Amino acid sequence: MKNISAKYLVSAFFLALCVFAGCGDDSSSAIVAPMGAASSSSNQQALSQPNDNQSSSSVISDPVSSSSLLIDPNVSSSSILVDPGISSSSGIALSSSSIVTPPQGEFYTFETTPGALGIAPDADGFYDAGDVYKAVPKTSKIAFVLRHSKRSKNNTGKESQLTPIGIQMAQTLGTKLAGDEAFYYASTDFVRTRETCLNVATGRGETNAEVVTWDEGLYGSYFLTVPSDTLDALVAKKGGNPRYIAMYAYGEPFPTVANLNVILPTYFHDFFQRGNQFINEVIVANMPAWKRVSVLVSHDMLVAPLIILVSKRTVDLRIYEETNHWVNYISGIAVIVDEAGVVTALPVRGDEVGWMSPREEVDEGV
Repeated sequence: MKNISAKYLVSAFFLALCVFAGCGDDSSSAIVAPMGAASSSSNQQALSQPNDNQSSSSVISDPVSSSSLLIDPNVSSSSILVDPGISSSSGIALSSSSIVTPPQGEFYTFETTPGALGIAPDADGFYDAGDVYKAVPKTSKIAFVLRHSKRSKNNTGKESQLTPIGIQMAQTLGTKLAGDEAFYYASTDFVRTRETCLNVATGRGETNAEVVTWDEGLYGSYFLTVPSDTLDALVAKKGGNPRYIAMYAYGEPFPTVANLNVILPTYFHDFFQRGNQFINEVIVANMPAWKRVSVLVSHDMLVAPLIILVSKRTVDLRIYEETNHWVNYISGIAVIVDEAGVVTALPVRGDEVGWMSPREEVDEGV
């Protein structure tokens, strides 16, 4: 794989024993978070007064209704969208009064440029996660939503662990985020996502980090209206999920073969409506319950559309084209809320390159 550097292969040999011995259980130290609620007034207070002494086992609040979101004060309330088709089982708490008609075309309820942070993206449009962490003032909060680190190429099951390269990648990201504050960690109920959090913590020098299991907020099929298995069954022999997730996120028409252009649009939520909802209701509304900096680890099905959204479709993750670009491991987005309540979301990378080429991926044989 083009973007996984040779330096990781050197480290991989010494880390191989960690993989064979097992580097963590998907549930042994995960804390299943009970659900609560947060008011808009508590959001403002917590964001202006970060609570770095909060217990690492603190709960994640149930995402609140759009009426209590903390958003850019320059954005009118009419532009905050709630998908009326989401059930409470998805982990998003909605009320009938919060449902409004979505506007036409592209819209954003958050900033997509770094403003006064003084950082610039690389040639591919990604910001280095370490640069973001160092540039954001201590009075702001940050949530990194990342794809997990490298796992076995041919093992995508729930129990698949990080490879030696994957362990090193996550720990290297941790060194970029080194500091004297403890982070908040949450992941899906997968071994590889939890291990990514633990290895980022190790790279930072955190020895007692706990990882909260938060499937309700970080599940990979967030943009889908159907279970991911349903999409798998339809497209497994027609290019696979990433191809059609990318076409959806970039607004490309689906192919007419096998009637995909008729069926697939019903499998996805409105892209901009759903993406804005994730930023505001799943992340920003819950940040008061987390530490100043949070590392939230999920999967490519969630992270790739988010990167495409916050980059305003300028980042190339068009796996359906000849470039064969897809979201790299430990790439994702950073959601930043300053003390005035202004929300900014940026595409970030934890490795040297934000994209990967799946056909060039290194198979470590693990």
